[in-house]
Amino acid sequence: MSEAAYARAGAAQLLASNPAVSAFVSASAGSGKTKLLTDRLLRLMLAGADPARIQCLTYTRAAAAEMAVRLQRTLGAWVTLPDAKLDAQLAALSIGPDPAVRQAARALFARVLDLPGGMRIGTIHAFCQGLLRRFPLEAQLAPHFVLAGDADAALAWQAAQEEVLAAGAVEPARVGALQTLAGLISLEQFRRIVTDFGAEADRLRAAAARGPDALARVLSAEPDEAARRTRAVAWAEAPALRDAARCVAAQGAAKASAAAAEMLDWLTLPAATRAETWEQWRDIFLRPDGTPRGLGALISPKLQQQRPDVVEALQAEQARVLAVEDARRAAQTLKVSTALADLAAPLVDAYTAQKQRAGLLDYDDLIARSAALLDNPGAAWVLYKLDGGLDHLLLDEVQDTAPAQWRIADALTDEFFAGSGAREGRRSVFAVGDRKQSIFGFQGADPDGFASARDRWHRRVTNAGERFLDVALDVSFRSTAPVLALVDAVFAAPEAAAGVVAPGETLAHVPARAGHAGRVELWPLTPPPDAAEPAAWHVPEENLHVRNPMLTLAEALADWIARETGGGVMRESAGRPLRPGDVLVLVRRRNAFARALVRALKARGVKVAGLDRILLTEQPAVADLLTLADALLLPEDDLALACVLTSPLGGLSDDSLMALAMGRAGTLWAALRRRADERPDWAAAARFFAALLARVDFATPHALFSEALGPLGGRARLFARLGAEAAEPIDELLNAALAYVALHPPSLQGFVHWLRLSAAEVKREAEGAGGAVRVMTAHGAKGLQAPLVILPDTTAMPPRENGVLWAEGMPVWAPQNAVSCAAADRLRAVAWQKQIEEHNRLLYVALTRAEDRLLVCGWQGAKAPPDGCWYRLIEHGFRRLGGVAAAPFQAVAAPWPGEELSLAAAQTCPPEPDGRHTAAAPARTLPEW
Repeated sequence: MSEAAYARAGAAQLLASNPAVSAFVSASAGSGKTKLLTDRLLRLMLAGADPARIQCLTYTRAAAAEMAVRLQRTLGAWVTLPDAKLDAQLAALSIGPDPAVRQAARALFARVLDLPGGMRIGTIHAFCQGLLRRFPLEAQLAPHFVLAGDADAALAWQAAQEEVLAAGAVEPARVGALQTLAGLISLEQFRRIVTDFGAEADRLRAAAARGPDALARVLSAEPDEAARRTRAVAWAEAPALRDAARCVAAQGAAKASAAAAEMLDWLTLPAATRAETWEQWRDIFLRPDGTPRGLGALISPKLQQQRPDVVEALQAEQARVLAVEDARRAAQTLKVSTALADLAAPLVDAYTAQKQRAGLLDYDDLIARSAALLDNPGAAWVLYKLDGGLDHLLLDEVQDTAPAQWRIADALTDEFFAGSGAREGRRSVFAVGDRKQSIFGFQGADPDGFASARDRWHRRVTNAGERFLDVALDVSFRSTAPVLALVDAVFAAPEAAAGVVAPGETLAHVPARAGHAGRVELWPLTPPPDAAEPAAWHVPEENLHVRNPMLTLAEALADWIARETGGGVMRESAGRPLRPGDVLVLVRRRNAFARALVRALKARGVKVAGLDRILLTEQPAVADLLTLADALLLPEDDLALACVLTSPLGGLSDDSLMALAMGRAGTLWAALRRRADERPDWAAAARFFAALLARVDFATPHALFSEALGPLGGRARLFARLGAEAAEPIDELLNAALAYVALHPPSLQGFVHWLRLSAAEVKREAEGAGGAVRVMTAHGAKGLQAPLVILPDTTAMPPRENGVLWAEGMPVWAPQNAVSCAAADRLRAVAWQKQIEEHNRLLYVALTRAEDRLLVCGWQGAKAPPDGCWYRLIEHGFRRLGGVAAAPFQAVAAPWPGEELSLAAAQTCPPEPDGRHTAAAPARTLPEW
């Protein structure tokens, strides 16, 4: 291990954790952010801070739980440690050996344990929920509000949408808006776009109050079409254009002369007629797609030399026609954006009303209501009560903090360094984050707020005469030297550095794990197969065996993982074989490749945890149970009942169902009841269905499904057919049934509708993988790490978003395939650049999850991967590295053409048996400020 790196990191961490200063820490991946937060909490309490007056806010529940567990584990150990060992741990925190300090350290465990509710460590949403429950009247809320889940929010959105669209169909003010949008998007697309306004309700209302004139100014649009057409044909350059047209007509080329004659004819028309036939003039200068035509067809080289003024006149008119057409498209953008706002504003209001009637708040409401409560001058009582109970604020993962969340943090600390509040005992603020890892832009995260918040807090603290530190942590305790070298090389290129590295700066990580074995590999892309063309006029009667390159990579990667984790490959840094639990596969999306890889791993007997998130209603066991509910609600639905009968719940084979259904008179249920005694499987299915049908009108959804799964044997039959994987979806379905009846009437029909509408997901916690290969998205892997990380989904770019763009506080919506003007194009370009920057930051997160080894691969489709995709960025990074080995690709049983690039480091230090690499720093004493 590198003692120099440890000393460097230790000095920075001790500076930042000093309880006598406020600090803003920029910490790279693997640099020990959680340890730093824990150390600061410990040093604050040892310096005399009341644990009840410390508030620590994190971004995720997992991070909050990890911090709380570390704190409790440390405090618990201090109670029983011998004096010498306790002194050593205190010395690592820059606290000298002292009997009084030793006694205080041992007493902290009991003090924290006795706190009502424990230490105040939680997520920003949990804090806001507690704040609103404490001050519901000040926030103008029902005291017993309920936090809405995804399903309830979806139901509220649907009810609001039906209400607004139904009213809009008969209200003259909204009929035009409906007609405008109906020709552009589907109802589902409209729902997705408008749902994004839920977090922008105040912003949308403010824009609606300003009206369409403000949006017209933003777009430089003229909504009056008649006035626009009149201006288009009234210009002072008409004589010059007539002269130019005569010159072109006289040059002799037939096509040019015809065009010139058309120009002269149009110019002789009255202004009103020219306005009505503007398209005829436009088509002379522009192609059908709106791009400029080449003027070479009108002007010969000889004429260009003789009459340059003719060229200038035609070019100027072409530019003017382009501007006129852009103004027309801007007016169309204005019309479309106004139509969307006219429907979105009342829909958001209706959604808010739906939630209020049900006493619901969603996660956006928690933030917005809390920020409004703390910002309201009339709510000084709230700030007084909070200020009286808060001395130290610690923020984690601040790169993912949204502007509204910064408002909350600012309001909480306004009095820390103002007037007498700055002198009432020691008070401090502390924030830690990494702008390079800001990847939750879709949730409102603002990476630019990172620097502005740091500057704002710096001014507040220093103006109060207190000390403020801006600390950077660049020592990685997670990754080996080859991994970090590749990361630095990848982001040395400007195209990869955008959004990750500030202009003029260079990304450089310092590895603490010097001497540990590590390896980074880049496989060649899986090429598309040569498609076998069937003979002309011949109907192919057999499979041509064309392999999808994505599936080829999934199969090859599964073989490779099975071989690497089979016991024959050592994890040298830990001195043991590589295990399935050491492997983390990161994809950009939960796509077909991820599912194919999971199937391939299971087929090879490799223990795999499956995808980190699954859609509940798409799971076979849940689909069977929901179909059972459909049949119970309407036994005359022959298709639903037939699906139940051939499912594991019914137990009939296809042949048995055909024997029952063919030639029957009446419904399938009637035939089953009448002929149940003819076959044992028919009798068992009839008893199962009849028992549930007798209780469907009386039992709650949870009770009904419990009976079907338990006493009636449904769970055992589902497991027999689908395997043990069905257990988790079934349990989640039962949990959803309990959650539903807690807020809604216990109706089976209502529950089925609620569940299908909610698109409920089951999130598998990484800690519950149980030593299995984990397959998850790079977003889901934030905060995780693994000895071997594999990036296979690397050849695609992020899809261009087609949502609402905001300009000067006004919403602009311009579907790219329908309307486009220069103003909208500029907004799209800015939005696309932000997408690319977050795409790069997501790559940084993915690369830095690797501890020992990193494998990058991908597949090639019909087109070559774009230059900005992850694979190309990493490939260019490998080319910039020194010491990279290139060899023919032979890593899989059936290799494809190409070279494998790799960079490896040998193990030169003793292995760490537990395989854990911590950010513990050597003991070091720093002066107190």
